[in-house]
Amino acid sequence: MITFVIFIISLALLVLLFTMKGLEIYHGRKIFLEDLFLKCDDRIYKTSLKIRYWWSHINFKNLRLIFSWIIVNMRKLIVSVKRRFDHKQSHFFVKREYDLSKKNSSTSFFLKDVSEYKKSLRGEIKKNMSSEF
Repeated sequence: MITFVIFIISLALLVLLFTMKGLEIYHGRKIFLEDLFLKCDDRIYKTSLKIRYWWSHINFKNLRLIFSWIIVNMRKLIVSVKRRFDHKQSHFFVKREYDLSKKNSSTSFFLKDVSEYKKSLRGEIKKNMSSEF
């Protein structure tokens, strides 16, 4: 679908350029966009010269160093992002531990009853053990 849209846009631009050139030839004068095109041609030519200059200085060793530098820095970036995410995620998913040693905390009646029952059983076990000996 995207290819079709790009094709239609390119076709419309091509028809527009041919129409402009035909009108320019028919009337014998330049269209207002011609000066803009000439300025852009000059900038594109200068840019292409700079790219050629830098490309001529690149050899296999320099290219390998550039790619290794990019890979090392991307790895460092990924590790730092992962650490930040893990740090933030750990605070989000960690459960709070309930501190039973707090005296002011409210506990349910059932838990208080269970703890008192355990204490009473311990007392009975101690009494039974002392009476056996």
